[in-house]
Order: sequence, then structure tokens, then C-alpha cells
Amino acid sequence: MPIHFNVQSILLSITIILLFTCSHAAYAETQQHLIRSTPTPLSEPIKVTISISGIEGELKKNALAYLELKESLTDPHFSEAWLQKLHKKAKKNISDALQPFGYYQANISSSLTKGSDNYWQAKYTVIPGAAVKIMTLNIVISGPGENDPDILAIVADFPVKPADRLNHDHYETAKEALISKIERLGYSQIKIQKTKVIVDPDKGTAQIHIHLFSGDKYFLGELHFQQDFLDNNFILSYTQAIKQNDPFSQENLLALYDMLYSSGYFSSVDIKPDFSKVQEQHVPIYISLKPANRHKFTLSAGYDTEIEANMGFRWQHRRLNQQGHYSDILAKFADKQSTIGGAYWIPMGDPHTDKIGIIPKFETEDTDNTDRDTFDLESGYWFIWKHWETTLFSEYKHEQFTSGDQPKTTTELFSLGTRIERTHFAKALFPRSGWSLYGELRLANASIISDIDYLRIHLRSRLLFPLGNKGRLILRGEWGIAETSDFDLYPSSLRFYAGGDQSVRGYKWKALGPKDKEGDVIGGRNVLTASIEYNHQISEKWILAGFVDAGNAYNDQLNKLYYGTGFGIRWIAPFGLLRTDLGFPLTSDDDISEDKVVFYFGFEINI
Repeated sequence: MPIHFNVQSILLSITIILLFTCSHAAYAETQQHLIRSTPTPLSEPIKVTISISGIEGELKKNALAYLELKESLTDPHFSEAWLQKLHKKAKKNISDALQPFGYYQANISSSLTKGSDNYWQAKYTVIPGAAVKIMTLNIVISGPGENDPDILAIVADFPVKPADRLNHDHYETAKEALISKIERLGYSQIKIQKTKVIVDPDKGTAQIHIHLFSGDKYFLGELHFQQDFLDNNFILSYTQAIKQNDPFSQENLLALYDMLYSSGYFSSVDIKPDFSKVQEQHVPIYISLKPANRHKFTLSAGYDTEIEANMGFRWQHRRLNQQGHYSDILAKFADKQSTIGGAYWIPMGDPHTDKIGIIPKFETEDTDNTDRDTFDLESGYWFIWKHWETTLFSEYKHEQFTSGDQPKTTTELFSLGTRIERTHFAKALFPRSGWSLYGELRLANASIISDIDYLRIHLRSRLLFPLGNKGRLILRGEWGIAETSDFDLYPSSLRFYAGGDQSVRGYKWKALGPKDKEGDVIGGRNVLTASIEYNHQISEKWILAGFVDAGNAYNDQLNKLYYGTGFGIRWIAPFGLLRTDLGFPLTSDDDISEDKVVFYFGFEINI
């Protein structure tokens, strides 16, 4: 059979064969390239130690941070070729790291040696050379504020001076502070015209040029409150620290925001200056306020080692009227002690800190030694005096109580008194330094509603000292004294007791003090306790504690001290420090307790 060849078919077949052949070759070449470019894991990993000599402190720290070789050591594909390449770049890395500190003429020598087991040693010796000195400092203020004596004083106090060593970080910090200080004077539209640092490494000198345009000086104008639920004059009382005619600045606007929002009356605070209505450089401020929820309800359940299992309820009414009066109702129920009380608060003076309060409270207590029903009605003035939280108060007390084997007694008192309190702890959930002090003095006279005369002083203190890098020492003390014309009528709620997690651990709450003929603790005129505790932080959230406590409550003389010791665990929670302790009594007394160990649970918040 004759065979017929078609030229076009033949050419098409040849083209297909060539394309297939070329594609296969290209694929094979690509695979070989990938195989060659993929790092082959070393049979033995490279080990590199880096040493830099000749510089110390912040210079050395920055040099190590700039060193690309150090950063790459953890890469799983790190190879000998990579090591050689980065070693060559190390001199420039170190040189660049020194320049922010003013060292532009560093002399760096390096070596890279290989030891056994693929162990390499990279050494760099640095001679930083002479630091660049500031030869010229030129600060120019133009615009309306160029002759303002306050601005000129700020410029004169610029912390970077001619002949100082050039430090770029210090310069940048000083420049930003300069602009911020001028802005706080009311020049809120200050602009940077030019800032330049010119370095001549060969001469070892630098020139600094700063040119600022001040813009106009503005002042705070009238505050316009956009709201309808509080009296405007009352709102103004919350902004006493920032007033009309103060310099217009972002700092003052932020302070206004903080003062208003922290009052608790507002869910949002929106502050808008209106430059379109400026009159005589005074900028009116429009403040839009939205009310916070009027009511807040809280239910709680817990365990307290003093009153044991308990349940609680709280109702806060945050805004009773347009003058900002507010109230609080609180109830707590437990087998040993229950409380129902409330408070009516009237803001006064500086409402952030000053207020008048009326506080009624009914409390019952039923323990092995005491049975009482107490009604208190306290009114007082709360304010800040030289950083001390201070209260001047009067209190009417009606109490029915039984202590030990004594018959049921009813006492009525009208007391006057004062309280002071101050805390000064480092700002942390686990502060390692600081102190707190609480003091109360109260008295009553039998000629004014009261059944007896009495004078009572009560002090509590706490000191924190850091020990090492992760420890703290806590010293705690309590002292109280009372004088009364008739101790049998002196209320149980005002007597002193010892024992418990805030007193002498190892003994139960109110287990220590003067006793009656049956051995029941009836409380005393005086109390003295002391504690020493060591806390050690073993991880980010956990702390171990060990302690020794001592003290007692007594009447005339402190004839016996009770000692307790133990250990505990602390957990750093978002709201404070959760504490659990095991306390062991060290002083034997058959009348106190048969427990050989006492468990305590609680929490502390240091503010």
C-alpha cells in the first residue's frame, strides 16, 4: 500500500517532539537546581561563641543587638558559608551600633577560628575611639512665641549642651521634651520647621540645628457641657484643677477627660475644641457627656476564714439627683456574723476626694464567746489632708451583747472621732516596697446620750522591704488601747481581740484575749500584735510565704504572748493577691483551741 507523507503533519510532529524534549530538560534542570539550593543539614550542628571586648555596658549591649551573626545562630539552616559571610559583616554591624552613642571612628579587629567538634569562636576587639562632641547647638523659635520668656527659659534649660558627647537617643528625647513643654504653654499648633544633626567624623564634631515655629498661643475658653442629667455647676466642681484661661494644650484636655470620666457619672466623655469660635485667643470647649448606668447590682458568695461561708448583695445607686448624690446598700450573711447597711453620700468641695456621708448599719455576731446585735448610725466628713485619707465622724451605737458567762447587756453610746489612713506601695500586683498606716481615735462622754465614758485608740501598720531580686519582707503591727468608766458596759464590738489571719496566725479569729471564769474570751482593753513574713516569688504567678506572729489582747498588763508560725502560698490574680496560709500555734494553752493547725484564706489589694 503506498504511503503518503503530508509535509504539514510531519512539521507538526517534529514541533511536538521538540517541545516535549525541551520541557523535560527544563524540568530536570529545575529539580537539580532545587536540590543544589536546598541547604543540606550538617551531620553535626555548628556551635559558635561570640565575644566582644573593649566596650562594656550599653555600648556592648547595643553591639550585640546589631550583630547579624548572633541573631542568625538559631536558624536551623545555619551553615559554615553563612557563618563566614556574617562574620565579614560584623565589623560594620558593630560600627553602626556605636554611632548612636557618638562613636564614629571605631577601630574593630576580628578573628574566626574553628576548633574540634565543629566548634567556632568569633572574637571582636573594639577600640571605640574619641567620641563626637557637639560643637554647635542652634535652637531657633520663630512666630508669635519667639520672645515669650517662658519659651526662652525652656530653651535655656535644654539638657543637651555644646561640648557634650553626642548621644542621638538623648538628643531625640530632649527635642521631644522641648516641643512638649512649649505645647503645654498653650502653643498647641507648634510646628517643626527643621531639625538636623550634622556629624563630621574626621573632625569628631557635630552640629545640631532645631527650628520651630510656635504658632499662636491659645487659652481654654468657656466649657460648654452638652448633657441634661446633672447640674452644670456640679460638673464644673469636678474640673477644679483645670480652669478657664489655663493654657490650651493636649495635656490639659486629657486632664479634663480624666477628671470627668473618673467621677463615675459618665459612660462617655467627648471633648471638642472649636477654633472657629476663638475670641481673644480663647478656645471654647464643647464637652458631650453620656450618663453611666444609674444602678449597679452585685451578688457574691464566698468563704472567709473568720466568718466562714457567706453570701452578699450590693446595690449602688450612682445618681440620686442633679447634685450628684449617690447611695450604696450592702448586705452580707454568714453563720458567725451578718451585716445589713447602707450609705448616703453628698459630694463636697473637690468631689474627687471630699464628701459627707450618712451610714446606718445593723450587725449580728454569734460565736463561741460572743453574741451581739449592734445598730450603728455614723455621719461624717471624708476628705484628703496632706495625702492622708481623713474622716471626722460622729456615731450613735446601740448594742445588746453577751460575752462569755456575763449576762446580756445593753449599751448606748454617742461617739466622736477621727480616722486617718494612707497607703504608699509600689504600683504592682505584687509590690515589694511600700507602707501603710491606719489610725482611729474615738471617745464618748456619759453626759451626752452615752451610758459610759470611754477613749479608744487603734493603730495598724504594714511595711514592705525588697530582699534580693524576687523576695520581700513584710513587717506588720497592731496596737490598741481603751479606757472606760465601766468595762462591763463597754460594747463587745469595741473590745480588742487577737487571733486570725490579720493577727496571730495559728489561732482562730478572736481566740485570744482576757477570759471569764469559764475560760471564754470576752475581749480586752488593749491589744498588741506583731508579725514578720517573708515572700519569695518562684514563678510569674506563684509566691511562697513563711511567717512568725506574736501578740495578745489584754486588760491591764501583757502577761502572756502567744506565738504562731506557718507557711502559705500566694497567687497573683488580676485583681490582687490571693492568699492561703497554714498556721501552727507555738504557745500551749488548753483553754484556747485544740486545733494543731489553722487554715486561712483571703486576698489583699495594695493601692
